[in-house]
Amino acid sequence: MTYVGLDVHDETITAAWKRPQGDLRWMKVSHDEEGLERLQRELWKGSVWAAYETSGVGFVPYDRLTEMGWKVSVLATTRMPKSVKGKKRKTDLEDAKQILDVLMAHGECGTELPDVWIPPVGTREDREVERHRLHLGQVVGRIKTRIKSLLKVHGVKCPWVEKTPWTRKYRAWVKGLSTPEGGLARSVGAVLASEWRMLEAAESEVKEMDREMGRLCEQPNYGPAVKAMTEIKGVGALTALVFLLELGDVKRFASRQQVGCYMGLTPTSHESGQAENRKGHITRMGPSRVRLVLNQAAWAFLRSDPYQRAWYEPLKKRAGGKKALVALMRRLGILMWHRACDAIVA
Repeated sequence: MTYVGLDVHDETITAAWKRPQGDLRWMKVSHDEEGLERLQRELWKGSVWAAYETSGVGFVPYDRLTEMGWKVSVLATTRMPKSVKGKKRKTDLEDAKQILDVLMAHGECGTELPDVWIPPVGTREDREVERHRLHLGQVVGRIKTRIKSLLKVHGVKCPWVEKTPWTRKYRAWVKGLSTPEGGLARSVGAVLASEWRMLEAAESEVKEMDREMGRLCEQPNYGPAVKAMTEIKGVGALTALVFLLELGDVKRFASRQQVGCYMGLTPTSHESGQAENRKGHITRMGPSRVRLVLNQAAWAFLRSDPYQRAWYEPLKKRAGGKKALVALMRRLGILMWHRACDAIVA
């Protein structure tokens, strides 16, 4: 077996490789088909096991290298061992050698390999839809905030008390202000009109992505699990699909502890010497998008289910509102995981 550590960048790949009883060798190639073929010619004998860290290049190197017949692992950057010396001496070759050391120690001695789960190509492609939909929702929220801030700065107040923000009546009033007859100064009116056009465009894109999300929910590989999760009060189709796509294969988790850890909703711990195991803030590991949708769904989950309120209120008094909400998010996420697993089995 030849172990290969790869430091992958947009334009170049630095490879360091070694066999158990051999010497270290390395080379730098271009990150394209020609560079990969050159690297393959250098390592054509025997089996090859390569690894690289997660980065903006995604899983493209994984796909290309596996097509070449290599075994490939993608390592989580956040779980790689770090040292003070390593932080002060950082080069492409040193990074490749560190990856090689971690991979070789796992292959020869059985140490832990901080690799990530590789989602199928279809899951990666469908993830782009829900991620773009969440991004558009944030864009709409930021535009609405800028509009309200613009009106506030220039002393423009709503003529009535608006209990629910952005009702049809309120939108019609804001749109009227953005016209030349709205009564605002020309410069302010021009900015408000620009913000209004961006808001309408963003909301139009949200509707388009919602239709695409609806198409995904109807597919047989997502439909049953989404339907089962949306039967939970407070969980909508967007929350269910984001949860399902970000977790990927829900059956790969063996326990609720693993699910909570993946969602980043488990507390950090510190125990050393005589010090007892102290719990800290949540780890925030894993995809932040799951925590985002769970945070929004948890409030609706709490309002619609008396049993959850009876569980939440004593915890809130004992531990505080933030900790109680995080516990509720974890509780909801695990319930959604159980529903998804049962639906897939069925």
